[in-house]
Amino acid sequence: MKNAILIIALSARPFVVAAARSGYAVTAIDAFADKQTIESAKKTVVVGFDEQGFIADALLKAITQLDLSDCLGCIYGSGFEAQPNLLQKIAEVVPLIGNAPETVNAIKDAAQFFSALGQLNIAHPAVFDVLPDKDENNKSAVYLKKFSAGSGGAHISLVSLNDAKLNNKKLLNNEYYQQQLNGQSVSLLFLADRQKVEVIGFNEQWLNPRDTMPFRYGGAVGHIELSNSVGQQLIEAAERLTVAFGLLGLNSLDAIVQDDKAYVLEVNPRLSATVDLYDNTVENLIDRHVQVCLNQEDFGSEYQSQQSQVQKTQVKKHKAHAIMYAISDTEIVPSIEWPSWVVDTPFNLYETKKILAGAPICNVTAYAESAEAAKQLVYTRVKIVQSLLKIKTSPHNKKANNITIVEKV
Repeated sequence: MKNAILIIALSARPFVVAAARSGYAVTAIDAFADKQTIESAKKTVVVGFDEQGFIADALLKAITQLDLSDCLGCIYGSGFEAQPNLLQKIAEVVPLIGNAPETVNAIKDAAQFFSALGQLNIAHPAVFDVLPDKDENNKSAVYLKKFSAGSGGAHISLVSLNDAKLNNKKLLNNEYYQQQLNGQSVSLLFLADRQKVEVIGFNEQWLNPRDTMPFRYGGAVGHIELSNSVGQQLIEAAERLTVAFGLLGLNSLDAIVQDDKAYVLEVNPRLSATVDLYDNTVENLIDRHVQVCLNQEDFGSEYQSQQSQVQKTQVKKHKAHAIMYAISDTEIVPSIEWPSWVVDTPFNLYETKKILAGAPICNVTAYAESAEAAKQLVYTRVKIVQSLLKIKTSPHNKKANNITIVEKV
């Protein structure tokens, strides 16, 4: 058994499962405590969340109640974008394994990030503090209103020029307008050591919209093929941003590809959902993150060169995942037999669990020999699970507290 490690993310399951598989004794803190997280972690702590991420006081209280005497450090995912000061408070209790709080703060500061993109000559959609009254070059232009410290697409809304006067009220801190570009939504998952990057994989992402969240994250497929030009543009952008901001460990870069040109949208300076797409080809990904962050690995060493060659010669299975959200309030009975390819399933051994409309129910996965085949298979499987959940059951017992602890016996 390796060191004990703390993992905190709104949905920590992919990181917890990977770390446990690598031999770490994991304590997990997340917002859902799904079945797979509880089964993989030594202890799972559930902390409430809101539009800002984790409820700060509840999270800090939960951490102070843990025995971290033999803990190597804390790996984190989503839940901190809007409150990097919370990361700093955690760092005062347990070492962070990942980007420093000041790095997260800088990347998620809209003015600082887009200024850096301009200085580094990295293509990106036009951004504005105030919507233009008209756009003579493109009268049909559509704009987005974004919050740079958001995640999962819930922070994005559509704004048209016809609504400019209505929508041009003062923006909140780190809000901005951005021209919407149509194209392929992609991301680059990469490992960084503040100076260099190592490509883990390119991914295609898609939406699962609802009326109030038209850009809600729906899913992704890994190991996609991009043109050499687009791939190189994304890698160069990651390299320049790594040096500029001192990025460390696993990070992801989101972009839109239009006419063979990549336009950078944002960088997630933490473990992202797409880490889950590489559990079948990069078995030591959490190990790599830990080793690079703790300076235990000579980044770009002969070992890594050999590993890269091994990975290139392996047959790569493409993995896709799709988040299933509740369209209406949905009750999950304990007797449901989930297919083996469904994860993030509710942990309800004895009671019916109510999932509120708009909340995630589970995550459907699929592996295939091509990205397109994986996408089609995961879409088919989503329909199977939708049919499975057409069950009416008794009311659910509501939970009142912000913190729940589930300990493996």
